[in-house]
Amino acid sequence: HRAVVVSCGEGATSKGDFLETLNLAGAWHIPLVMVVNNNQWAISTPRSQQSAAETIAQKAIAAGIRGVQVDGNDYFALSHVLQQALDTAWHAKGPTLIEAVSYRLSDHTTADDAKRYRKQADLEQAWQREPILRLKRWLMAQQWWSEEDEKAWQSEAKQQIEAAVKAYLATPAQPPEVMFEYLYESMPEALAEQYLEVKYARWGGGQ
Repeated sequence: HRAVVVSCGEGATSKGDFLETLNLAGAWHIPLVMVVNNNQWAISTPRSQQSAAETIAQKAIAAGIRGVQVDGNDYFALSHVLQQALDTAWHAKGPTLIEAVSYRLSDHTTADDAKRYRKQADLEQAWQREPILRLKRWLMAQQWWSEEDEKAWQSEAKQQIEAAVKAYLATPAQPPEVMFEYLYESMPEALAEQYLEVKYARWGGGQ
């Protein structure tokens, strides 16, 4: 069984290449699963201004494929829907568009300041529905997890991260010309000139 799984944000569903891909997926009946993380914001543009469609999942209708909306903060619901979509693809029953409804908890990038365009109250409410916290509460309600387990796990995770960072920082720096070496199978002439310029500059070869 083979299938292709791709993901994007809801803002990307307004782009032409997304809609073209969706159309071809339906026309060619390919084993594709498209997962759209609807986190309500395309940088600073709210969902309400991105598309007039009632749901992102409804964009599948025009392509003649299956569209499903699911609570993206519910681990079990999302896993179930994704498995159904994969089974559909594996058994040659066509593609599926999944809209996973969530909320972006952080800034879009380090250059973004989300406080400029969204309400703090909405963000605080979203933190109460975020998936890791929900799963933790459910596991604790089943008595399969505890605060002691949480602290031990956090400590172990911290140690693993610190060890990985330490190993990375101890890795010798690569020479600057390496940035040219893994872009193309055969280096284009324009890059070859830049490669030699950087390489000889590192050797002190002058201007």
